Amino acid sequence: MVIPLLLVLVALIIVLLAGGWLGLQVRAPRFPPVSPGPAPRLLPLPADLPAPVQRFASAVFGARLPEVRSALVIGRARLAPTGLPLPSRFRFYYDAGRSSHYHEIQATWFSLPILHIHERNLEGHATLDLAMMGRVDNTPRTNRAAIQGYWAEVLAWLPAIPLTDPRVRWEAVDAATARLHLPGLEDAEAFTVRFDPGTGLLSEIETMRYRDESLPERRRWRNRFLAWDVVNGLHVPVRVQTQWDDDTPWATWEIEQIALNVDVTARLARVGGHIL
Repeated sequence: MVIPLLLVLVALIIVLLAGGWLGLQVRAPRFPPVSPGPAPRLLPLPADLPAPVQRFASAVFGARLPEVRSALVIGRARLAPTGLPLPSRFRFYYDAGRSSHYHEIQATWFSLPILHIHERNLEGHATLDLAMMGRVDNTPRTNRAAIQGYWAEVLAWLPAIPLTDPRVRWEAVDAATARLHLPGLEDAEAFTVRFDPGTGLLSEIETMRYRDESLPERRRWRNRFLAWDVVNGLHVPVRVQTQWDDDTPWATWEIEQIALNVDVTARLARVGGHIL
């Protein structure tokens, strides 16, 4: 009797493992699209940008760029914080006037949500809610990392914001590289921004960033821009890869909608729950 029982147990384990693996191969469903806000006012390109940044701005916008007050960026992702890629979907909310943002992420299995992540950066004060995995609220290293996260994301998907915000400072390094110094942070936390020599478009953002509140040293944090396309009339990177040091990429983001000047007040007002 023992051997047949063991065979059944092994078969059940194999079925469970196979089912678990198959569930992670199913893409997360799309979030429903949203209606954009009022059409943005168009502004002339700033005249004092360093040469590689000016070339990038011209490649993306032409002669005029939109005045972005707020935005909602929607897409799907593969998250791999432990090395095992999780199909996910996300909604990222941005308030340019307050330099604030909110991440709403759902990891799925067979298209069903199995993990909800809520992360808010409200004027430099971060709250990270990982449900059963814990919560971090307004701690110094996480706050600094959240500020960097905001500027990296708007540079990628809403570049009109860092191109026109007087609180940031651009510095040319060479014909295809610039440094972006961020308000409230140290020079060590500035971005090295690299541009494609052929197209002038962003190719990589690199900086030193705190990964965890318990770790005293900053680590190298990179975002690579793998593919560009036009989304809702905006020329943006539609596939971006995030990586710590030389580890396996932490996440791959795919953009499906960008809605400018939508009302994000309710979402930024509290952490958790379902709000559009």
